[in-house]
Amino acid sequence: MIESNGYELKGHGATELEVHTLSGFKLADQDYGFPSTIHYGRTASIRASYPDLVAQSSQMSDAELEDALAQRMQKKTFALILRLNDILKDRFDFFTFRMLLKQNGGMVTIIIPPPSKILPGSPPGCTECPMLETSQDSKKKVCNNDISTFHQATMDAFHTFLQGCDSKALVALVEESESALSVMQNYGSTIPPSGTVNRYRSLSPSHRKIINYRSLNVYGVLRSAQKEETSDKTSKSNKAKAPKEIKEPNPTTQSKIVICSHIDTFSLLQSYRTAATNNSGLIALLELARLLENMDHNGYEIIFLLTTGSVLNFQGATTFANTYAQIDNVELVICLDDMTDSQLYLHTASKATEVSSLFQRNIARSVKATLTNAVKADAPLLFFQHEQFTRQKVHAITLTSVKDRIAFPLRQKPFEYNCDPTVLARHIVNIFQALTKTLRLGKVKIDKSLVEANIKDWEAKLGSPRCGFTGDIYQEEGVRSIIRYFNQLMSSFNTQKVARVLPGFEFQSNIPLRILFYRNHTMLYHICVMMASFVYIFTMWSIIRGSPWMALHDITSSLNASSPQSVWDPSVSKRRSRRS
Repeated sequence: MIESNGYELKGHGATELEVHTLSGFKLADQDYGFPSTIHYGRTASIRASYPDLVAQSSQMSDAELEDALAQRMQKKTFALILRLNDILKDRFDFFTFRMLLKQNGGMVTIIIPPPSKILPGSPPGCTECPMLETSQDSKKKVCNNDISTFHQATMDAFHTFLQGCDSKALVALVEESESALSVMQNYGSTIPPSGTVNRYRSLSPSHRKIINYRSLNVYGVLRSAQKEETSDKTSKSNKAKAPKEIKEPNPTTQSKIVICSHIDTFSLLQSYRTAATNNSGLIALLELARLLENMDHNGYEIIFLLTTGSVLNFQGATTFANTYAQIDNVELVICLDDMTDSQLYLHTASKATEVSSLFQRNIARSVKATLTNAVKADAPLLFFQHEQFTRQKVHAITLTSVKDRIAFPLRQKPFEYNCDPTVLARHIVNIFQALTKTLRLGKVKIDKSLVEANIKDWEAKLGSPRCGFTGDIYQEEGVRSIIRYFNQLMSSFNTQKVARVLPGFEFQSNIPLRILFYRNHTMLYHICVMMASFVYIFTMWSIIRGSPWMALHDITSSLNASSPQSVWDPSVSKRRSRRS
């Protein structure tokens, strides 16, 4: 589910809310991300609990405010509910949030704007996140816009801040809705009535550790004009009973170019939506397949490959390289990665083949730089998919907007839901033109507006997460639409099983959590109820007996009669008679 759900549990005074937690995982024995264990506890409002500190905070330095919050928050484990706007713009809420991240067992639920309220680019001439700005940008005025509306640059800055936090608390996010704001108002913004406390607990099963990873690669051979023509000539010759045999290219010896991208997704906020950084390379592959279909590939066989296991050192690439029968005939693998930025980089790790050199020369004007980094055979962590092909002795390159070598899960931007269709369309057109030059197809006209429209259409279909750790991604509707699309374009279609878990890599099934927020009575309340009941019973018995002394005498007599010493014991009676 993409949107949050919340509803009142009648008769219990509680509200259930579906939230999405930031992931924690291990890559090559190195821990990343956030804690995944949820502890039951109390929800609280630091503002409402310490109004004196709120009043004095404007006069305090940052260090003084941080110390004051630490003194009040260190003795208890808190669960806070905050709006993203308050964290980014309000100094007190920002320091409260940052202090909570240092608490073991703490939890914060952040209400974020829906994707429809995230605008592209940066706010003009102002800032939406003054608490995250550097000292040089501190003179910018704060934007006076809708508190639920942010620009993409602001969301990216918040993601960068989260990545830099060594959080000990669980961080959950929920899309802004009436139910989420109601939970915040009832359980996270005010002090509960006297004798009660706001609490929360999880209704979902705990995240389970992934022991076995199983998924599929999908690949197919693109239809070409040469094959169509050969097929037509063969059928005509059979009808005319021509003695000459039409020679078809031998697929076992034909040179091949593979264009690949990962079909699975992963990010810190895995269960919420698919990030554009996950989708852009896949969408580029789908559009290139459409543009190259039924063209004369001049002796080359064009294979389109969708891999899985991307977070496991790109295990899908290993599977393809080790099990594809004609892998020795593959002269070039073009891996398409994140293409959300206007700049494009070409990464490689091995000596180029002849066709790769030609392709790199043809696309040179469209890339910012060509980066070559060798790959060690025993490297515990790989950064791009071409590195896994290189390690399997297959020449490959990666085209991406990412310049630095950053681990795949860490370079995904979970709050970037849509890419700029104009930018991605330009990258697709440049790659297509470089391919047509490499295959000597001449100039081919492209309708760029159609490419942009298809990008928007694919983004709408591929919004749901496709993580192989939480289930079979091929049951997801967006993936099914890709398979149907491939069936129309490919002359042959195949799958490969990808099943492996690497030592030193640990993940958990990150699914949305159902959190129950409710109000409970304190122990003092129950003690007061018991005392009030005793007073009421004593008063009524005094009225019946006519005197409180008589009522007290009845109570003490009853207590003495029920005590162990007042119970008759025959042995004690005999000893007393002998003494007398």
